[in-house]
Amino acid sequence: MVPWDKAPVTKAALWTSLDEQGPPPIEGEWHGLVNHDQDVILFWGGAWNRGGRRLGWTWIGWHVAEDEEGAREPNEITRTPAANVERMLAPLAHEARIRIMQTLYLGPKSSGELSEATGLKGGNLYYHLKELMHAAYVTASDFAYDITPLGCQMLITVASIAGKVVADRGEQGLMVTSGGWEE
Repeated sequence: MVPWDKAPVTKAALWTSLDEQGPPPIEGEWHGLVNHDQDVILFWGGAWNRGGRRLGWTWIGWHVAEDEEGAREPNEITRTPAANVERMLAPLAHEARIRIMQTLYLGPKSSGELSEATGLKGGNLYYHLKELMHAAYVTASDFAYDITPLGCQMLITVASIAGKVVADRGEQGLMVTSGGWEE
């Protein structure tokens, strides 16, 4: 990982008008900073407010794949065990669990309210709730279930990515696209 004092200062605007076409200016700036094969700059952040409960998160990663002598360095992407990625994503890999999390995103719900909102009944609902609670994406109190801060972060992240890269092609069904992320 590049020391923070050696990382470039971002000068481009992070936001663009909804009327503008093309990538945001920051993307163009970052393209000029990833000069070696496998260089990475990543920014993951967000903020959420529900009923006065505020959540914010920021993670910035900067990795140059070659050191000053030109030697290749492993990075977090290749060092992270695949089992860790699977553990994080597996609870999200079921439509019913996403529907539960989307419902809880709007506010805590009782099991009856969750059943009504998601169409899941009895043991089926409780099975998926148990999986989400085991992952720490959902929590339970005496009267309601709620999404956790981690669950909120994961839902916002995966739903935003899916909203960008999954397209409904009518009779062809859902298809993963580039989401406009190609050069």
